[in-house]
Amino acid sequence: MRYHWSAFIIVLIILAGSVPATAQNSSRAWTPYAQAVYSSPDRASHIVAILSPRSEIVLEARDAAAHWVLGHSLDGSARGWVEIRHLKYDSEVNINSLPVSLEEMFVSGIENAAYHTIDLNDYPVIPTDFGRAREIFEYGKMRGLSPNVISKVGDCISDNQHFLSPFGWKQYNLGDYGQLQPVIDYFALSLAYDSQAAYNGLVTAAALDPAFANPMACVPGESPLRCEYRIHDSSVAIIMFGAQDLLFTTPEEFDRNLRQIIHETIQVGVVPILSTFPGNLEMWERSIQYNQIVVQVALDFDIPLMNLWRALDPLPNHGLNDDGRHLSQPITNSGDLSGPNLQRGYPLRNLITLQTLDAVWRGVMY
Repeated sequence: MRYHWSAFIIVLIILAGSVPATAQNSSRAWTPYAQAVYSSPDRASHIVAILSPRSEIVLEARDAAAHWVLGHSLDGSARGWVEIRHLKYDSEVNINSLPVSLEEMFVSGIENAAYHTIDLNDYPVIPTDFGRAREIFEYGKMRGLSPNVISKVGDCISDNQHFLSPFGWKQYNLGDYGQLQPVIDYFALSLAYDSQAAYNGLVTAAALDPAFANPMACVPGESPLRCEYRIHDSSVAIIMFGAQDLLFTTPEEFDRNLRQIIHETIQVGVVPILSTFPGNLEMWERSIQYNQIVVQVALDFDIPLMNLWRALDPLPNHGLNDDGRHLSQPITNSGDLSGPNLQRGYPLRNLITLQTLDAVWRGVMY
């Protein structure tokens, strides 16, 4: 795990005292008066924020007609579409040089209570229905995303060196699963990439909050999630939240935040593979509830679902360490997919993640 809360608090203190240097050049504009920010380049769309007079905006993109710009405030608290005619900018700013975008902002609706009826055992461990994945992949391909790069998005369970990294480092034994070699070769080094959107203690709200972004890699106003997708240019994201959220986040907030994460992932053309998460032995019923929300979100967005919960359930202690919260450690190493090692949480998660990547790669990306 690369981050600890003590170190992270120090980063936040530094952020509070100074504006970090940007990781890339950006065009800026400002509002001469209070200005509405819209969810799409259309005045009939939702207003998602109001900028105060003399607010500075980092410009990201424009619509095809160059009548609207997509941008965000310096502190990241507001992001969306603004009409160009309502902005001021220096003469060297060339609006037409901005990339064209079709992105729409997430707008939270009425919470979906249908998840209460979901039986987690009704959904396969490895997805067989890919839903909109091909459509999303084709959009990402059009945007020039790297087809053989994945991103990991989640908390310490996804940031841990045991998760997929041994396969990027070529430290693995496939045992009876030699058929997975081609998918490992395809995604190769990205299996071991450090993610800007996976670290110790990360919850869904923090993944969307620029205050929790790495100032050495991310531009001002950029969330950890958006930073990760920009830096690695990935075409697929393995997304798993819940283990930390059930400690700090209400079910309603978790549902809303997870939906925004999936929405933003799809908007940039990254195929989201959403995973159920390991339970917490001291909060078992709450773990089931939050996993039901995960399944409902996958169904609503019509995206691939990997059911880690179901895969871990038959394992000793449900695939958890003695603390009842974290995945159990391997007997040998987490890249060893043979014998009794697959009775441990991390190796089994690696196996089903590779099987899921293989299924999505062959079923969607060929």
